[in-house]
Amino acid sequence: MTFREVINEVLIRLRETPITSDWSGAINDSTTVSDYYKVIGALVNDSKRSIESYHDWQILRETVDISTVAGTKNYNLSSGQEFKILDVVNNTTGNELVQVSRAYLNRERYPTASTGEPHYYGFNGADSSNNLKVDLSPTPSKAETISFDMVKYQDVLTLAATTVKIPTKPLILGAYARALSERGEDGGTQSSIAATEAGTAISQAIMMDSGNTQFESDWFMGNMY
Repeated sequence: MTFREVINEVLIRLRETPITSDWSGAINDSTTVSDYYKVIGALVNDSKRSIESYHDWQILRETVDISTVAGTKNYNLSSGQEFKILDVVNNTTGNELVQVSRAYLNRERYPTASTGEPHYYGFNGADSSNNLKVDLSPTPSKAETISFDMVKYQDVLTLAATTVKIPTKPLILGAYARALSERGEDGGTQSSIAATEAGTAISQAIMMDSGNTQFESDWFMGNMY
C-alpha cells in the first residue's frame, strides 16, 4: 500500500474525500494537497514511527557490509541514525563482534592502538549526512568484510507512490486515532476506541511477524548436535 493509499484509508474513516491522484514531489511542498491532508500525512508518519519501534520487523531488516582497510579503524555505516543493531559478524572468520563503549575504545587506542582482527565495535560520531560511524578494535590489519545486521526504520513518507513497509492495518488505525484526537471528535470517546483497535492490530501483527523469528528468543547450552 502506498503513502497516498494509506492517507486515503484514514480520510475515508474520517468521512473526508480521498485524494484522487498522486501529488508531485514531497507532500508538504505540494500546492495540490490541502493543509488538512498534509496534517493526516504527518499523523501517518507519527503512527509509522511508533509502530516501527514496537518490534524488530522482518521487513525492516537489512545487512550493511563494510570492507576494512589495513590501518583504518573508523567506518561509515551509511544507514542514517534510526536503526538497531542485531548482530555484527566478520564474514572472513565467522567471529562475532561485541559492542563496547567509547571509553573502552579510547583506553585501547592510547598510547598505541593494537592491530589485528577486530573483535569490538563502538559508535563514534557521524558524517555530514548524519550517518553514524563506528570504530573497530583492534584496528584492522587487512581487508575483511564486517556485516552489520540491523533493523532500519523506513524514511519519513513524503512521496505519494512510496510503498509502506510495515503492516498497514495498525498504521491506518493508529493514524485514524490520532486524527480523531486532533479534531476532538466525540469528546475523545471515539478516539479511545480507535486507539484500542490500533493497539489490538499492532499486537496481532507482531504475533504474526514473530512466528518467523521464534528461534531468536531460544537459548542453547553446549552442542546442538
